[in-house]
Amino acid sequence: LRPHNQVLLIDAGYRTHSYCSGITRTWCAPGVNADFAALLAGMQTLQLAIVDEIRVGSSFVELHKRTHAKLAELLVNSRLCFGSAEQLLAKGITRTFLPHGLGHLLGLQVHDVGGRLADPLGNMAPPPPEFPALRTTRAIEAQMVFTIEPGIYFIPVLLQALRNGPDASLVNWSLLDVLQPLGGIRIEDNIWVGPQGVHNLTRNAL
Repeated sequence: LRPHNQVLLIDAGYRTHSYCSGITRTWCAPGVNADFAALLAGMQTLQLAIVDEIRVGSSFVELHKRTHAKLAELLVNSRLCFGSAEQLLAKGITRTFLPHGLGHLLGLQVHDVGGRLADPLGNMAPPPPEFPALRTTRAIEAQMVFTIEPGIYFIPVLLQALRNGPDASLVNWSLLDVLQPLGGIRIEDNIWVGPQGVHNLTRNAL
């Protein structure tokens, strides 16, 4: 198989009673590059670990930051990057591989409104400057429904900027050049923060 035929990423959704959902899964064909298969397994573990950290009253921004901390560890453990996880975070390397936010509210729209509301008066809570694409900056409340969708991507324009920058030596370019044609990984589930705890709606439905 050619590299671009070895990985399948499906980002799909369903609408029922006017409410939306979104789910993403990444699969790889038998015989795919072993490093990529290990990376996919690592992202599965990372995503479920982040879901386990969801608590009422906790900050979605902090959950996003925890995701980047775990992604930094995965990049080092997978030999995609050199140095320490702390170095990668401090230098913003993880943002090259995960440029979007951790998740968004679900409701009448797939990307539902209100993710950056600070209070009922309509005041806004902007995302941190280093994470401008983060759609949800609120504290997590009971009865919220939102996505958790970390990923790792090989986006040529972002990688080229990193390759030309001062931190290029922290990246294992020989391995990255092999993995880049495979595209990337995203795992997305829908989370309901119910009165009796956190429920992973899409994972349980499979």
